[in-house]
This record gives sequence, structure tokens and C-alpha cells, in this order.
Amino acid sequence: MNLRRLLLLCLVLLPLLVGGQQIPHYSQYMLNPVLMNPAVSGTDNYLDVRAGYRNQWVGLEGAPTSYYLSGHMPLSRLDYITPPTTFRPQAATQTRHKARWRPEHRSTAQKARPHHGIGLLVQADKAAGLKRTEFQVLYAYHQPISPTLKLAAGLAAGLTQFGLNRDRLTFGSPGDPVINADEYNRLLPNVGVGVLLYSNRFLAGASVVQVLPTPFSFRDTRPATPARQQRHFFAHGGYRFAANRHISVMPSVVVKYAGPSPLAVDLNAKVFWRDQFWVGGSYRFQDAAVLMAGFQYKQKFHLGYAYDLTTSGLNQVSYGSHELVLGLMLRNRRSIYSPSQYW
Repeated sequence: MNLRRLLLLCLVLLPLLVGGQQIPHYSQYMLNPVLMNPAVSGTDNYLDVRAGYRNQWVGLEGAPTSYYLSGHMPLSRLDYITPPTTFRPQAATQTRHKARWRPEHRSTAQKARPHHGIGLLVQADKAAGLKRTEFQVLYAYHQPISPTLKLAAGLAAGLTQFGLNRDRLTFGSPGDPVINADEYNRLLPNVGVGVLLYSNRFLAGASVVQVLPTPFSFRDTRPATPARQQRHFFAHGGYRFAANRHISVMPSVVVKYAGPSPLAVDLNAKVFWRDQFWVGGSYRFQDAAVLMAGFQYKQKFHLGYAYDLTTSGLNQVSYGSHELVLGLMLRNRRSIYSPSQYW
């Protein structure tokens, strides 16, 4: 697939982006952007595995609780010299007798080549009596535009199961049709698409989740107005710059929309020290202010934590939200710290 065909694919997919939130909400989308954009799959030089947990609106009965497990890796990626992520990866010398691999060295004989990315994403979310479980296979194609700039198009395809927990439900009418339903689970197809433009300094992407507005109902008979899988639209971007030799700063933004809910905007900023520790903050308009911190250890794993201070009326009945993300860098034979988790 050449660049012209990739751009044509992007033009075919992006119209889908312009046509109440059902998917889990996370404050650390920037720590694992594959949650909202399948085009991120394969951006690293290793197998990237991440697990996340979110306990939302602590103290409020029936509040959402979410879990996820994701993993993605590149295929046929040969241009290790070209940084795959938003800033230059770092190399680590394993022993005194092994030569240091220098990613800043460039070979004039080596050209940036296209490569593929594959991955898996599993999510589980429950709120009161509603349960949602999702399994998706991810694929992305990364096409170099220049030695340092790449354009990726991604596809996610899988299944979503919606379920009801009868023990957590209270029916206002004894004749509610759902009471007599034999089955409280619905299995639906789920497709997502996305595009991503990235270099060693910035990234910009757009995606849509739950492309197919499949109707479903828990009643035995089809209601006049069934529930539907609601399309969720995302746009995200960020730029990293160095403040001095050891400190860098990365502001970013995430825009989300799922009608009929209003547009949601997250403004984020993270400050990194030697690419090992970071602190940050985020503000979600009319919803929450978020405090975040994290670290990475020897190009093997990283840990991130976020605490949401609710600014809406829910702060009268809840104590905020907690979120934890653990990431593993597997098959990292060159000990490269390729920190796309800080997007």
C-alpha cells in the first residue's frame, strides 16, 4: 500500500467521524491512546502491554468501575533508527562490554519503511445494574511521509456484550417487560476506525468508536425506540518541547463527543524529568480537575496514577475518582525507551 492509497483510505474513513456516552471513561487516555484510536497500534519497537483500573465517583452507590487490558506490537518494522514516537527514544547500555546503541545516529543508506501494527483490547465496565464487556482485534498501517513523519490508519473490530444484573435492578412496575425476559445479555458487533499523524515532536489523531449504530433491547418484544450503540468521536493531539537538559513539557488536548451528550474537552499538561518521572494535570470542562503522576523503570515497565477532583454537582455525593495504569515493555531487546505512553 503506497501513500496515495493510504490517504484514500483515510478519506473513506474520516466521513464516519462527522455523522449519551456508553464506553468507559478514563482520565489517562494520554497514557494509553490505543483506547481511543486503533491507529496507535504498532508505534513502538516492542510488545507494549498495559492494564488499567478506574473507580469512578467513590462513595456513590452504583458508580462505574472499569478495567482494561491492551497489547500491541509492530510487524515488519525495520527502521529502528527513525524514532517511532513523539520524541527520541533512549538506549540503555546493558553491560560495559556491549556497545551502546545510539538512536541519534542516522544511516544515509537506510530509508524509513512502512510497517504494520497489530493488537488486542479487552475492556469491562459496570455501573449499577448494567454491564459491558468488549473484545477487539486491532490493526494499523504506518506509512512514512518523510524520514521523521508518519501517517497511520487503523481499524478495530470485535464484539461487545451488554448485560443486566437483575440483583442490582429495581423495577417501578411489576409488569415491566424486562422482568419476564429470558435472557439479560446482548452480543453486538463493534467496529472502530482512526487515523494518526506523528513525528518525533508531535501527534495528531482522529477516531470513531462504535461505528455501527446497532439497535438492541433487553425485552422479549422489540420496543418502539430500542437502545443503540452510540458513536463516540475523538480528536487528540500533543506537542513536546524541551525546557532544559533534563526537563521537558508536553501539553495535549482530547476532544470527545457522543450525542446527545455535550462536547467534552480535556486540556492536559505533563512535565517529565529525565524521561523517568512525570507529574501532570488535566482539566475537563464542567466535570473535573485531574492530578496525575507516574514513572518508568529500566525500559521494562511504567506506572501511572490519576485522581479526579469532581467539579460538577456530583462532588456533593462522591469523593472523586481513582485510576491506575501499569505498562510492560516486552521483547525490548534493544532496551529502547520508546515512550508513547506519555502521549
